[in-house]
Amino acid sequence: MSTVIPLPWTNPPISGNRTRGNPFARANEVATAKAQAQVAIRAAKPKPMTSATVTLSLRVKDRRRRDADNLAPTLKVVQDALVLEGVLPDDSWVCVPSATCRIHPPTSEGPAMWVTLEEVA
Repeated sequence: MSTVIPLPWTNPPISGNRTRGNPFARANEVATAKAQAQVAIRAAKPKPMTSATVTLSLRVKDRRRRDADNLAPTLKVVQDALVLEGVLPDDSWVCVPSATCRIHPPTSEGPAMWVTLEEVA
């Protein structure tokens, strides 16, 4: 069974392309994104799972080329929030055997981000 949780962003709040800058500012960005993810997860009220595959999805606003790997830092933040909210016991390979990022083409619905949890038996 799949659980889809809408996230509050239309662009990733944390990108793999940011390699420079103040590390304290980066830590604040991560903390803010994690708190926003927690609010979204809490609002969705997903049931706790012992193990799940996690897929972070981004529907883009235009057809400009993007690299799905740049979503990985945001995926990590979302996984941490899932653990903090008690949806998953932890985000190790035992509880999250697979975590991926996907980019979807634009639609009339506009840009969006969401996370899909597929419970593993």
